[in-house]
Amino acid sequence: MIMPATKTLPQSATEVLERAIDDAPDDDPVVLWWDDGGYLRDVVERVSQSLGCAFYAAEQTPLELREDAPREQTVWYVPQPYTDDVDWFRDVENTGGVIEQHVGKLAAHCFENDRLQAASIRTAYEDAAADDRDHVANILRQGLDGDGGLPSLQALQTKIVLDGHEDPVQFVLEHGAENLPEDAEDLLKIRDLLVDKGVTAVAGVTDGKELVRRTRRWAVAEWLVDAGLNASVLEAEYRPESRSGLGITRPELQSLLSKVGAERSVELAEIYLDPSTRFWHDVLRTHEDPWTLADCPVDASLEHELWDDWTQSFHDGEYETCATKASRRQERLESAYGDVPWTQVWAQALEVANLAHELETWEERSDTTDVVELYGDVDDGTWQIDNAVFNLIISGEPEQFLPDEHPATATLDDVRTSLTESRYLEYLSDLGDLVVDQIEAGSPFVGENYAHQFFNQEQEHLQSGQSVALFIVDALRFDLAHELAESVRRELPSLEVDETPWVGTLPSDTEFGKAALTPGGKFSFNIELDDGELIPERNGRKITNYQREQLLKDDGWNYIMQSEDQESGWGETRVAFYWNDIDKAGEEELTDFEGVFSDRIDEITRIIREKLGNNGFDRAYILADHGFVSLPQNIDIDDIHPPDEAEKVTRRWVAGKNLDEDAPGVLLDENAHLGYLDDETKISALADPIQRFRNQGLPDARFYHGGVLPQEFVLNFVTITQE
Repeated sequence: MIMPATKTLPQSATEVLERAIDDAPDDDPVVLWWDDGGYLRDVVERVSQSLGCAFYAAEQTPLELREDAPREQTVWYVPQPYTDDVDWFRDVENTGGVIEQHVGKLAAHCFENDRLQAASIRTAYEDAAADDRDHVANILRQGLDGDGGLPSLQALQTKIVLDGHEDPVQFVLEHGAENLPEDAEDLLKIRDLLVDKGVTAVAGVTDGKELVRRTRRWAVAEWLVDAGLNASVLEAEYRPESRSGLGITRPELQSLLSKVGAERSVELAEIYLDPSTRFWHDVLRTHEDPWTLADCPVDASLEHELWDDWTQSFHDGEYETCATKASRRQERLESAYGDVPWTQVWAQALEVANLAHELETWEERSDTTDVVELYGDVDDGTWQIDNAVFNLIISGEPEQFLPDEHPATATLDDVRTSLTESRYLEYLSDLGDLVVDQIEAGSPFVGENYAHQFFNQEQEHLQSGQSVALFIVDALRFDLAHELAESVRRELPSLEVDETPWVGTLPSDTEFGKAALTPGGKFSFNIELDDGELIPERNGRKITNYQREQLLKDDGWNYIMQSEDQESGWGETRVAFYWNDIDKAGEEELTDFEGVFSDRIDEITRIIREKLGNNGFDRAYILADHGFVSLPQNIDIDDIHPPDEAEKVTRRWVAGKNLDEDAPGVLLDENAHLGYLDDETKISALADPIQRFRNQGLPDARFYHGGVLPQEFVLNFVTITQE
């Protein structure tokens, strides 16, 4: 039975002092208070003053108190143990009163309903070694000062034994055997406290490690039962006691995990999801449906059963079910432990399931007769597949940080690789076939928004006197532009952000894409062959980097290139900022460019948010010259010979005036309705993702553009305005 204290230390001190005064023969007595240890000085002083007594404390020796004779009711306080071998205070004993109370005795006095059991806290203080007395005294003083209510006797006993911790169960669950007291008697006290708290499995245990093992096993069983396990399958001593009464009760482990910080959560995950410590393996491996217990985030056996079941569902093609299960388990582990490898693995399992579902159903989600709409729909387009593959790759290999025994270490990499390499490549190939079919049928470019017409359509806003910023980002694929738009929405919620699909300039190379995105007045755009070179023209003149810069400046734009000087010039009314790092990184980084791109996107995101937030432009645009295709890491490139009629040869396209339908890839001419190829210029661009034209000296890069996959030419233009 838990016995709460009936009074505080100040209240007990008041009673003791009042009794001594009442029992004194003298009307204005001197009461001598001996306090072995001296921990009650502030308590005795406050109580004395509240009763109208003068208070004097001996600082060095009790004889100090005899220097001035008392003239009123007085309390003499001596922070020493009582001694009867001197007669310094015989008169006080005869005419006043003597109190011999240290903090342990006075604390026991606070439990008037259980004086016998309360003697344990007195002896705990008296028997404590000199080094431990401070610890015991502080626990008693803080526990019985009245703040926060009156504690139970058991709570004080527990704190004394457990170095200030209140709950013996949670102490053992968190700290383990290495933090248990070495003294055998103290260990037995902890054991008895555990039994009193309902951990009957430790009854009779005398070894610290066994005590911890059984307590943890009991706590895991308690949580499993709370999650839905039938308690009858457990050994009798591990069946949690039924609870009754008002209030919400939680399993002890759940309560513990809700209180500890992030660092301790990681350590506890390593304890309770450790494959070498399978608390209830025999029970869980035969449980019919492990997902009925998925709300319990402890016991590696359950974790392994859940993962094996998830893997089987994935191989059976039940991707939506897999996504639901992975999300549920990821959220549960995250709420218990935070960001730990077990959580990260389930987070990636969710991404894997979603990607597999998208790859399985992409042709069913939209009208496949319009590949621009199919890929570029901002809400439902298949650009999300590229985004999912990109994010899956940059999320790394979280299973490497799990114990080797975890089944994900043997399965997740194969699942991830099959999606990002084999099945993604099949999707790209099928999408390329769809583009070829539609181009040969006279679409998909009819009636679409063309990038080279963007500034003509935006003339009303560009000439209105508003302050405008252009962010022209080289190789900003549709999904990366969406990430930028989402970042602006999050960080600058006062701005209105719109995304619109546009058809980029073919061939989808930087030279042509940037030429098409040159703002200015009257603007006619044309691409033609000149002496075997395919060149972009504006109003009949070739557009070079220098000419583009000059045209912008002549039209009132402050031209800023990504460089050491990119911080200057942002205070102007019209600013055009060119960022080239994505394309540059893709061409130079042949292995881990997803990670490199992620860093680049973070950087351009920071720049855009900073410039929009600090300079308050009325309007801003995020534009791209082209997108790109990212191939799997392990792939055999099909090097094909360019046709003899080709005058210009690159990796993904060839150009000439005498090309015909037999040229590899798909023919772009006046029948493609692009609107900017002259009558004689023909381009044959590749749609097959693994094909490239033989071109001496170019690397087998995973990153390329210039062909006619939607990833290369369907672009996401972002418009940002002040609401």
